[in-house]
Amino acid sequence: MNDKLYTMPMGALDSMHIPAESQPQSKTRKRGASPKTYRSILYFLISLPLTIVYFVFMVTGLTLSIALTPIFIGIPLFFAVAKGLDYIVQFEQELVRSLLDIPRPIEEARSDMQLEGAGFLQRMKLGFHGAKFARNVMLIMGRFVSSIIFFSITVTVVAAALGLITLPVLHQIFLQTMDLNILENSVFALFQIDWTLSQQYISYVVAGFVVALLASWVIRMLMDVQRRMLFVSYEEGQQY
Repeated sequence: MNDKLYTMPMGALDSMHIPAESQPQSKTRKRGASPKTYRSILYFLISLPLTIVYFVFMVTGLTLSIALTPIFIGIPLFFAVAKGLDYIVQFEQELVRSLLDIPRPIEEARSDMQLEGAGFLQRMKLGFHGAKFARNVMLIMGRFVSSIIFFSITVTVVAAALGLITLPVLHQIFLQTMDLNILENSVFALFQIDWTLSQQYISYVVAGFVVALLASWVIRMLMDVQRRMLFVSYEEGQQY
């Protein structure tokens, strides 16, 4: 009879515990947090020419692919344009994520056995998704319209804030160089408010800062609308 006592090696219990740092934790970002305002302004300013390039690429590529379909060149051209649209949407989504500090979604590593040994045209067919292609086309068309609207709103609110804040300096420059009084027919003169020039300067600067705060809020709202249009969620690894 074997009376040997089998004991668990020292440290075995400690090795069975999973450290708290290794446990997956969901990192969520507070809704309502916003990027730097100047980065959003720059984004909306450059989005208009970029969207024009996207729209021209889409329309030209699809038109040529349809026109060249009888001579077979249009079929691979169509799949190439569809892949290009997918890259464009992914680029815009990554750009918005970087501006809003949103982590990239978790991508599952998977291997498609059908792609192994397939030809070039067959690979393009297997990588094409009709629903995704239709979504990308609608996104670029909507982006073309929204970029014009967002560009106009951004330029308007930023110009109004900067104009009011720098109005006293501009008034002195025009008055000293060209003897031009741009405040001669101002709002104060219209309503017959007898304020001194210094009081008018202060009121314009205060109004400019108020408009600047309003412009910052408007730009944040526009960025949130842009995020929703591109199907980017605040939750890590989650899409709309």
